[in-house]
Order: sequence, then C-alpha cells, then structure tokens
Amino acid sequence: MGNSYPDRTNFNGVWKINELSKNKITHNNFPRGSTRATWGGGNDDGQPSNVIDYVTMETTGNATDFGNLTVAGEAPNGSGSSTRGFYSGRQASASNVIDYVTFMSTGNATDFGNLAANTSQHAAVNASDTRGIMAGGAAPGSINVIQFITIASTGNTTDFGDCTAAKYGGPYGSINSNTRSIHGAGSSNVIDFINFSTLGNAVDHGDLPTSNSWGKAGASSQTRGLFAGGAAARSTISSITIHSSGDAIDFGDLSVGRRGVAGASSRTRGLFGGGDNPAFKNEIDSITFTSAGTAADFGDLTRPRGRFAANSNGHGGLALTS
Repeated sequence: MGNSYPDRTNFNGVWKINELSKNKITHNNFPRGSTRATWGGGNDDGQPSNVIDYVTMETTGNATDFGNLTVAGEAPNGSGSSTRGFYSGRQASASNVIDYVTFMSTGNATDFGNLAANTSQHAAVNASDTRGIMAGGAAPGSINVIQFITIASTGNTTDFGDCTAAKYGGPYGSINSNTRSIHGAGSSNVIDFINFSTLGNAVDHGDLPTSNSWGKAGASSQTRGLFAGGAAARSTISSITIHSSGDAIDFGDLSVGRRGVAGASSRTRGLFGGGDNPAFKNEIDSITFTSAGTAADFGDLTRPRGRFAANSNGHGGLALTS
C-alpha cells in the first residue's frame, strides 16, 4: 500500500496517481511544501563572511544557521530554483565561483561552476527550474554582460546578451516572473528586462525614483516586483507590475532605512534582511505583496551583516499557478 507524499520536500514512499494528476493539472508542478529563504556571504563587521542563514517563510521567527559558502566574500548575488539555492561571485575575494545549496537539506555549499569573469555586485534570478540569469556587475569596472546557467546540470555560465547599460550596485535588486527577468537599481535608475525563453539583449522597462540605487534588494510575486532600501540608507520600497512596462511607484517603507539589504520571496510574502545604516543590521522585515505599507518585523539574522545575497525556493518565477 504505502503512503502518499504530496510534498516535493519528501520523495520517499509511494505517490497516489490522483495527487500527481491534480498537482500537474492545477499547479503545473508538484507542490513544494514550505518555502525556505537563505542569506549567505556578505560583510560581517568589516570581515568577509561565508555564513548561510535560513528561515521558513510561512512562519515568523529568527534565522537559523544553514552552513557555509565555499568562499567568503562581500557582494555576491543569490537566486533559487525549487530545489537549489545559488550564490554567484564575490567582491573581497574577486571570485568567479558559483556555489549552490539544496534548500531542504542544511549543510555547506557545493561548487556549481564559474562566472565568465571575477564578478560581484550583479543581479541574479531564476526562471522556473530551468535557467538562472546573472546580469551586469563589477569585474572590477561596470559590465553589461548577461550570463546564464542551466539549473539541472553543474557547469560554467553561457552568454545570454547584454544589459541596456553597464551597471553594478552592491548587489543590486532583481525580480522575476516565470517568463521575465527584471534587473533594477545599481549604478543607474534604469530598470531592464529580458524574456527567459529567448537569448538576446535587455529592453528598457522603466525607471526607479532615484538615480543612484546602489544596494537595493529585490523581491517578487508572479505579478509584482519590489525594490527596497539602497544608497544613503533609504527606507523606500518601490513597486512595479512585472508584465507592464513603466516606472516604479511607491509601495511603502522598511522598518529601518539601510543599504546592502538582501531580499527573498514566497508566493505571497517578501523578506528584506540585513544591511547597514551605517552599522550592520540583523533585522528581517516582512511585506505582503498585495498590501502596500510599512514592513513588519519577521525576526533576526544570526549575525548583523549586509552586502550579501538571499534566495528562496518559492519566489515569483516558481510560484504555483492558480
């Protein structure tokens, strides 16, 4: 007989055929269970960090230690599939390393492959469970290169196209649906987008409210993208509609203004953790994508730090369709 396990975090046992059919038809995927967000690397009181923290996004509370990156360093960027979390590039170590973790198994990161050059302060997102994007960055000067990896197989990046302009930003905010990747903030206020399914150069989406948006965080549902914090320790959260080009509008504020903050998403919630103002912070703020306003307290990181990366296994590019 056996048990049914309608939860993609547990592959043991026997699945019922009706559960497989229901989830394929209704959600176009198996259910992924709880959503886990991780934060990794960054600057910890002036020292490069290799620490990875995690939280379960459906419940509030403090972060727990997950493991360590293969290389400590400031200003990596993060992305996630439904099973793997990625950390690419470092500043302090001038690294081209791409690490990955398996979300539902705590432990140290494993080497995935390499970026095309030693790069930091770039944007990184994932489309569905197939392709990961790394756009722009510092190598060490600003670059406009967009690279991609194939999630299912380890290896180095491949050229995708170019950003509308060279940009970097400590890292800078990135959001996505399951078809579109949007790279906002950085050393300009221009918001770019690409379509995951076709290689090519980015197209202008609109503008952010400020001309220097260094150190912003990104979070997204399937339809709404948010950019939070940034240079001059801003508290502002700006919003765009992912599939309609146009300028960002005001959404609300972080509980504490800060730059170098990192964002992660579930289907309904965005989390913004860490950053500096000028001291490093351990706060994790929470917003609900459908309700504009000031962020609420979620919990704390294990250590105050910032200029790091975050990812999750339930962001807008992976959200289940209704």
